Amino acid sequence: MQIIRDPLESPAVIALLEEHLADMYATSPPESVHALDLSKLKAADVHFWTAWQGDNLLGCVALKQHSSAVGEIKSMRSAADVRGKGVGRALLQHVEQEAAKLGITQLFLETGSMAFFLPARRLYESAGFVHCGPFADYTEDPLSTYMHKDLAASADVTEPVSRQLQAYNAKDLAAFVRCYHPDVKVFRMPATVPALQGLEAFSQFYAQQRFSLLALQAKVLSRMVVGNKVIEHELVSGITEQPYEVAVVYEVKQGLITQVWFYPAR
Repeated sequence: MQIIRDPLESPAVIALLEEHLADMYATSPPESVHALDLSKLKAADVHFWTAWQGDNLLGCVALKQHSSAVGEIKSMRSAADVRGKGVGRALLQHVEQEAAKLGITQLFLETGSMAFFLPARRLYESAGFVHCGPFADYTEDPLSTYMHKDLAASADVTEPVSRQLQAYNAKDLAAFVRCYHPDVKVFRMPATVPALQGLEAFSQFYAQQRFSLLALQAKVLSRMVVGNKVIEHELVSGITEQPYEVAVVYEVKQGLITQVWFYPAR
């Protein structure tokens, strides 16, 4: 998948946006439709990206910049034939990264409150967005749901978690261990006694039992932040014959991971 800044000229892109607007008006009365049309998406304060697989358009997303620190996600859409395949999550992660590069620290969005929009709300919630009141020039509307994410706070908490994942996949033990507190505790649930405690035991375990595995890899399927805890749904390969899913909770204090809880699906 390739995500690019888009000039809004491709017939395929225009058709996808027209389909998006048609769905919005089919599910909401006109006064509750806040989707941007083509002319508004070309405004100077809007950034627009599309996702492609070769010549196939997979989806799109826009960022409307309200101020130097405040942005809003707009026109998030996956093509019908790739829904449920991770395109929306990839676009969401991309727009968050681009917003952070622009100096945006407060990211908002509006979506529908009806059942039709439930998959979108679940996606945003899993990415750490929380429900809030109306923002910018929005008003209270029972058909609208407003959500917010503090990118500055999320970045502070997720930074060591993202860094340790990169080191894990690179099998860089020194970089991996630097992300953890000297008194780190690792729990393999449902056990209530730590499976590993202290950086020495932690380092030995990963050196001997994990980083010696050639096919070792972990992929984040979803992530949410609650206070100082990062909750990830991960797909782990290379430890067992088949990849397996696991929920992992990382507790972060002062830039280091202090405790980890593993909840295997198997």
